[in-house]
Amino acid sequence: MIEGEKIYLRPIENDDINKLNKWKNDAEVFKYLGGGFMPISIIQQEKWLESMSDLTGKNKRFMICEENEKAIGMIGLYDINWIHRTCEIGIYLGEKEAWGKGYSKESYQLIESFAREYLNLRKIKLYVVSDNTNAVNMWNSLDFIVVGEHFKERFIEGKYRDVLIMEKFIS
Repeated sequence: MIEGEKIYLRPIENDDINKLNKWKNDAEVFKYLGGGFMPISIIQQEKWLESMSDLTGKNKRFMICEENEKAIGMIGLYDINWIHRTCEIGIYLGEKEAWGKGYSKESYQLIESFAREYLNLRKIKLYVVSDNTNAVNMWNSLDFIVVGEHFKERFIEGKYRDVLIMEKFIS
């Protein structure tokens, strides 16, 4: 486990399947994420879970949990390039009552420390929908900088939305 003050990160377990499926099927939770909102069955998600829980490759995914052991979201480092020491980050809180409590920010701080101190990574990149002002503000507060933009990149709620490309050097 990777422990913080209010939350901790742990590997994904098979028992997480129902929560992950509930979150994946919630448009409000998933609309701004890279894969977008697309409901899936528990059967489809079970097939996907095995590859999601593998921490040996170039993706490192963790469940975000409150102190009471309740899983509230997921965070991951993706497309880790072991030569260039870079990766992408993705994060979401599936439990809406956890929104606005600083859990995403603390989760990021924990995984950044893990990436720097245990994986020897030097730069984290991300893509964020520009309309998702809460996320953009959080990434700015964590010293990410905008290095580019994809115009009309993602189709969300009937409109194409712009996506900011952000990055941060962590070493």
